Amino acid sequence: AGVTTLKGAMAVMDIAETAITNLDQIRADIGSVQNQVTSTINNITVTQVNVKAAESQIRDVDFAAESANYSKANILAQSGSYAMAQANSVQQNVLRLLQ
Repeated sequence: AGVTTLKGAMAVMDIAETAITNLDQIRADIGSVQNQVTSTINNITVTQVNVKAAESQIRDVDFAAESANYSKANILAQSGSYAMAQANSVQQNVLRLLQ
């Protein structure tokens, strides 16, 4: 049986239709994967740009000024702790005097 008979021709057409349906599904799957890859590439590109921007900001930091700011904040924190310790000490001395 081949395409010389009606039955053979119908069988060949069924095979061709099945092949076309399978091909359409494969194309859809490939398109989906292609879209996912494109999206991933776009996300990586955005991440790369953000990393470069962050790197630029880090490189542009004025280390002398930032070191001075850190030292200033550290001194203020230590002096605040010292002041609290002295205030507590004064309170304790007053309580001892009152006893």
